[in-house]
Amino acid sequence: MKADIITIGDEILIGQTIDTNSAWMGYFLERNGVHVLQTSTISDKKDHIISSLSKSLERSDIVLITGGLGPTKDDVTKQTLCEYFDDELILSQKVLDDIKEYFDLRKRTVNKFTESQAFVPSKCKVIRNRKGTAPGMWFEHNGKIVVSMPGVPYEMKSMMKLVLHKLKEQFNLLEIVHKTVYTRGIIESHLAELIVDWENDLPQEIKLAYLPSTSCLMLRFTARGSDRQYLENLIDKNISTLKPLIGTYFSKYQIRLNEEVVGQIMKDTNSTLSAAESCTGGNIAKMITSVSGSSSYFTGSVVAYSKSVKEDILGVKAETITKYGVVSQEVVREMAQCSQRLFKSDFAISTSGLAELNDSDGVKGGTICIAVATPLNVYSKTLVYNTDRDTNITRASNEALNFLISVAEK
Repeated sequence: MKADIITIGDEILIGQTIDTNSAWMGYFLERNGVHVLQTSTISDKKDHIISSLSKSLERSDIVLITGGLGPTKDDVTKQTLCEYFDDELILSQKVLDDIKEYFDLRKRTVNKFTESQAFVPSKCKVIRNRKGTAPGMWFEHNGKIVVSMPGVPYEMKSMMKLVLHKLKEQFNLLEIVHKTVYTRGIIESHLAELIVDWENDLPQEIKLAYLPSTSCLMLRFTARGSDRQYLENLIDKNISTLKPLIGTYFSKYQIRLNEEVVGQIMKDTNSTLSAAESCTGGNIAKMITSVSGSSSYFTGSVVAYSKSVKEDILGVKAETITKYGVVSQEVVREMAQCSQRLFKSDFAISTSGLAELNDSDGVKGGTICIAVATPLNVYSKTLVYNTDRDTNITRASNEALNFLISVAEK
C-alpha cells in the first residue's frame, strides 16, 4: 500500500511551528507495511488543499491529512473536503456528546464554535478523538482512502493507531523490514566504489540507501514482501557478505552517535577519558557528557582557548608553541598528553585551530588539528574545512571522536 502525507497550516510554512507529524507518521507507517511516497506541507487555502489532494490520489492508495480542523474561520479542511467529495455537513450526536464530556471533565462551557466541530461530512466515517474535540474523518472514494486528522501531534498519534487497525482489517499489508549498518572513516563515494559489484548483485527485494551524517555513514537495507522472516534472513545474508568488503570501515559498535560509541568503548575497556579543547570551545565535552552515565568514564576537560591557558593550566611548553604555532599537530599532541596527566585519564582528546575561514598568522582558515592520547601512544592529524564556523566546529568535534574510536579499536 502506498501513502501520501499532507500537513496543512500556514504556521508550518512560515516556520512558526515545526512539522513533527510527517516524520512520526512516516516512521509509524513504514514499520507497519505502508510505503510513504511523498509528504507535503501546504497552506490553509481551499484551492491548495484540493490541488494537493487530487495529485496525491493519483499516485497513492491512501492520503493522510493533518491540520485545519479547529473551530475557527482559518480552519477550512473539513469544509474543503465536503466540497471535494460533493458532500454536506451533518450533526453527529455522538461527536457532540464526546465534546460535552471532554469539556465537562475540564469544567468548561461548550460554545457555538466548539459545537461546530460536531458537524461532519455525511459520507465520512468518524474517527473518535479521545484526546481532543475535533473528530477524524475517513473517506473512501474510487477505491482510494482519505483520512483527515487534527494537527495536534498527540491527538493525531492516538487516531493513527485506530487508522492502522482499520487498514489492517481491510487490506493485506506487506511486511517492510529495515536494517542499518554503520560505517566509519570512509566517505559515501569511496564506499560506493568499494562495494559497487556487491551492490549490483543485490536481490531485487532489497533496496540500499546511503545515509551520510557528521558522525558516520549509514547503509540502510529495506526489503518488502509477505514473509517477514524470509526478508530478515535475506538482509542478514547480504550484510554478512558485505562485511569482508568493508573491512575496518565496518564499525564494531553498531551505534549512530560517536559520543555513544566512545562511551561504550570506555565502559568495555574500563577506561577513562578527558579533553583539552581550543577551537571547539567545549563542544566535545558537551557531546561526551550528553550520554547518560558518562560520569563513570569522563574525568574532565579544559577549554584552553588562549595561549596562556595552554601553557599555565595544561602545561604545554612555550617553546613548542613558539616553534610550531598554536595550530599544529605538535601542540595538540602535547595538549592531549597534558590533559591525560592533569585529569589522570587513560585517553585524552585535544583540538586547536581556526574555526573561521579567515587566515591568521600564516595558517589557512578552517585548519583544525586534533590529537588522541592513549595509554601507549599519541596520534594526531590535520583537518581543513571550508564551511561556516559552526559547521566546522561540529565536523571537527565529530572527527575527533571518530579519531578516538579508530585508535581505540586498533
